[in-house]
Amino acid sequence: MRWVMSLFILFIVVVAASTGWYFFHGKSEGSNTIGNSNDDTIVDQDNNTDRGDDLVYEKNAPVYVTIYSHNEDSWDSLVNTKEKYLEYRDGLLERASLLAQYDISWDWQSDQPVVEAMIANEDAETVAYGTDGKNILKYLEDQGVSLDPHAHTNNYADIVYLMKQLGVTPSSVIGGLTHVECGKEYLGFLDFMSWQDEIALEADGSVHGEAYPQARWKPEILSDPGMGRHYFDDWSTGVWRPGDGEDFYTDDPTSDIVYIGEGYPHDATIIGAEHAGGCEVHASNGQYIKELVQKIEEGELPTGTVDGDRFMYTASIHVRDKAIVEEGGSVPTDTVEGLRAVLEELQPLREAGKIIFVNFEEAADIWREEYDAVPWHVNLETFSFYDQVLEQGQAYCRSKSPLPDRVR
Repeated sequence: MRWVMSLFILFIVVVAASTGWYFFHGKSEGSNTIGNSNDDTIVDQDNNTDRGDDLVYEKNAPVYVTIYSHNEDSWDSLVNTKEKYLEYRDGLLERASLLAQYDISWDWQSDQPVVEAMIANEDAETVAYGTDGKNILKYLEDQGVSLDPHAHTNNYADIVYLMKQLGVTPSSVIGGLTHVECGKEYLGFLDFMSWQDEIALEADGSVHGEAYPQARWKPEILSDPGMGRHYFDDWSTGVWRPGDGEDFYTDDPTSDIVYIGEGYPHDATIIGAEHAGGCEVHASNGQYIKELVQKIEEGELPTGTVDGDRFMYTASIHVRDKAIVEEGGSVPTDTVEGLRAVLEELQPLREAGKIIFVNFEEAADIWREEYDAVPWHVNLETFSFYDQVLEQGQAYCRSKSPLPDRVR
């Protein structure tokens, strides 16, 4: 009997490995756990039954791709004179022009210093150059660009308030936040944080201004959750309504905030070999998106269930909001040329309908209207560069404090 038990255990391990830690939970009332990186099976958490037999692999689900850029709260010195601001403005228009050539809607995400510089410098002389007599934010809005607030130390509602001074309607997209930090409870080297506290989310679902107390903003979409310096962000593909803190991978149907999984958005072709914070960029030439499409085509990833639910796959491309990226390693990277190269690399997939470019708000609408708000996500673990990403995150946190023996 001992050999029979050994064969049974081997069978369970092989089945678990083949699922690649993919998680699903159908629609129901209450909070639904759709992911847990310490588990390795497809599980309906409410009924505690294996969902593996319920999945279908039709090999034809498109990937919805969002391009986003953001600047930082530390950028005051980059835009604090008219000359510096105009240099930044020229670069922004060049990036917008490139994406318009490819007919791609995208998300421009901004922290407070750049918006304040726009208010100070978008005068009659400036708007006559390249923006049809409009201030640059109004020009971008009229081009179909989504205008999202992005904050670390500043207040989201304050940034939205300032954007409105330029006559635009900012989006409902949270342009990034911190949801994990070095610790030990998650994956052995991370702890979850309250992302709702990070954005000062009130009980009524809104964010109240600080510098502008009258300001109110109601976020509806989350993008780019991660950790400081991007050492181990959430790199899921898929869409769900995340709970707070350790419930991040639990779908909460009562929540008004939808997370559009960004996949692995960083690409060395666009932002250089390293992040500004020093960690390595592990993909290039559209690698993550190409791998994701391949996994779907080869039947490695399910496209839905036998009951008719369909799974939505998502990915993002992160663009630095500057013309030349000099922090990304020893060789400066031209943002427009890098982005053009990646778009050309992905063009055959786009022409074949295997990827579809959308902004974050469009992605959320598609999830609700075409995918019946079915929560779904797949983490990074089975992708070719996951081990390097994991090792780098562990090493970074080890340098901050000792880690448990199991991750040393």
